[in-house]
Amino acid sequence: MDGILVVDKPQGMTSRDVVNRLQRITGIRKCGHAGTLDPLATGVLVVCLGRARRLIRFVQRMPKIYHAQFRFGYTSDTDDIEGNLEPVAGANFPDRGELQQVISNFRGEIEQVPPRYSAVKIKGRKAYQLARQGKEVELKPRTVLIERFQLLRYTPPDWEATIKCGSGTYIRALGRDIGRVLDCGTVMTALCREAIGQFSREDAVTLDEIEQGRWQEHLLPLRYAATDLIQVQCSEKQVEDIRHGKALPMNALSNSPNKGVEKLINGSEVALLGSQGELLAIAEVDRSRQLIKPRIVLIGH
Repeated sequence: MDGILVVDKPQGMTSRDVVNRLQRITGIRKCGHAGTLDPLATGVLVVCLGRARRLIRFVQRMPKIYHAQFRFGYTSDTDDIEGNLEPVAGANFPDRGELQQVISNFRGEIEQVPPRYSAVKIKGRKAYQLARQGKEVELKPRTVLIERFQLLRYTPPDWEATIKCGSGTYIRALGRDIGRVLDCGTVMTALCREAIGQFSREDAVTLDEIEQGRWQEHLLPLRYAATDLIQVQCSEKQVEDIRHGKALPMNALSNSPNKGVEKLINGSEVALLGSQGELLAIAEVDRSRQLIKPRIVLIGH
């Protein structure tokens, strides 16, 4: 069976633990999650079953919304409260205005160095594996997008914020870097992912609910993984061509009522849908040859 489950991950479990439990519940071995949550974190974990695994990267790049809690006065090797805590001697906490000002400098595109204890790979090995072995971990900064960073509460030394960000952002690294700017240290004390794209915590189900009920009732169709792409409705003839991996002519689509087709550029990815809105394939635009080429075909012969 193919589809997407939106799970409300509990604290204390790894994302892999969630996938393992879902494999036992559903009997489906081909499962994968779209975006790791650390054991400390809770909230939305999107799990793709069956053919939906081929769409994980489209979910991963959707914007994410977090509710995070931090504490001034400490640093840790993991950048959160679960690591080895080191108090910052003589730390002076900022007033609310100072904190607001620093936060404002962490909006938009910023350079961020991932935490030493992260799943970022260094020469094929995950950084946290090297860190646990006591080896030197040198991670390069990368550009991430912070669309929204709003201070919700500040009762020194604790503060809370809501953050909307792009793929690859580490929230605990945001806190770490703010602590460095203010010279008072910061660790993340709690994190909840409220949403990934249109997948929200309000619609998520717990593992217990999945285990106790009919898990199939919570399964979302494949098209939910491609909502950020331009949607292209296909004719019955085009469905057959897609089924066999054949490219579609651009002019056949431009004469249809599909929205956004005129905006497609070379290399654009589009979601090809059937008459019932089912996702048939993900295709790539070849402007030079005026074709749309199926790259991930999700219907069988």
